[in-house]
Amino acid sequence: MRFVVLMMVALLSPLAMAEAKVGVVDMERALFLSDDAKEASKKFEADNAEAIGKVKDLEGQLVAMREKREKDSAIMSQAELDKLAADFEEKARERQFYMEKLQKQDQAWRQQFFRSKLPELEEVLKAIIEDGKYDVVLQAGAVVYSNPTVDLTKPLLERLNKK
Repeated sequence: MRFVVLMMVALLSPLAMAEAKVGVVDMERALFLSDDAKEASKKFEADNAEAIGKVKDLEGQLVAMREKREKDSAIMSQAELDKLAADFEEKARERQFYMEKLQKQDQAWRQQFFRSKLPELEEVLKAIIEDGKYDVVLQAGAVVYSNPTVDLTKPLLERLNKK
């Protein structure tokens, strides 16, 4: 008898799930496409303008050095080529240092921004779930495939921008 009950439950569970209303959302994407994130990103860029400018300046110098080597290598002495190569390596290391520093700051900014906005994000998503009477909402990164009609990211972004 217990086997029959277990078999009935096993057969009926997929039917119950088939009727469940399922949604998919990419909370991080919605948040970082929001107007608040765009404003915060502009502030981050303004706060780090010096380092960003330094990276761009170094990139320009590296391009100029590369072009000089390609253009003038036939008429340059080996000592000049060696000096140019050493200068290039030094500038490349300096650029890499500033890039890593900016990437760490950007990552820290993103994490802090996400944590600060998470309560609001969850509140807005909860309202969408209740309005749409969803039974299950999955994070988009954990889903292999979903029909675009069940994606709640766009409505979430729209509501975030209305606030």
